[in-house]
Amino acid sequence: MSYDRKAAKLIDTKEIHIPIVSSINKIVQRVVETAAWFNVVVIFLILVTVTLRYGFHRNQLLLDWPLVPMEELQWHFYSVPFMFGLAYVITNDSNIRIDLLRMHMSKKLKHIFEILGILLLIMPCVIILFDFSLDYTIYSITHHESSQSTMGLSHRWIVKSVIPLTMVLIFMASLAKLIQEIILLSYYDKIVSDKRGGIFQPQFIENKEDQ
Repeated sequence: MSYDRKAAKLIDTKEIHIPIVSSINKIVQRVVETAAWFNVVVIFLILVTVTLRYGFHRNQLLLDWPLVPMEELQWHFYSVPFMFGLAYVITNDSNIRIDLLRMHMSKKLKHIFEILGILLLIMPCVIILFDFSLDYTIYSITHHESSQSTMGLSHRWIVKSVIPLTMVLIFMASLAKLIQEIILLSYYDKIVSDKRGGIFQPQFIENKEDQ
């Protein structure tokens, strides 16, 4: 039992570092962390809109203030960190799980379960959504789609392009997760105890504790 505990600790995704996986995850995380700053803009726009609408609603000078574009900007900017955040969840393995079955699985079976989930569920859905959303965005560009409101924003394709970009980020995050799970599963049975009671580990997998 002591060997199993050591092996389980070694192949825990939080305990090891796989260079190619970490590189992909860093790209995704930096893009999402940059997009998260849009939340600050959203908060500012909400404060300004509420102040103008309810604080100066009787001021004739502000009756013609373009509140509609500001309100549209709010959900435009909000959509970016919200959508991109879906990829961030995968890189941190912090997505919500229903562990009624998974919690009773062995470590090896969990890796198989993750691989099947990525190959059969996440990636096919991402590819389909990317295909549809790309056409959706191209249509918006070619038809010069704008807001239905006469005072609304133009260039609606900008916010719609967030959808295919999100699918690209999710695919990258899923690919990194898939590579990680395949490597961990492949070397699961090859982890052996050495004469000193240690654990053998492939050279291209670096332990975070050693960094």
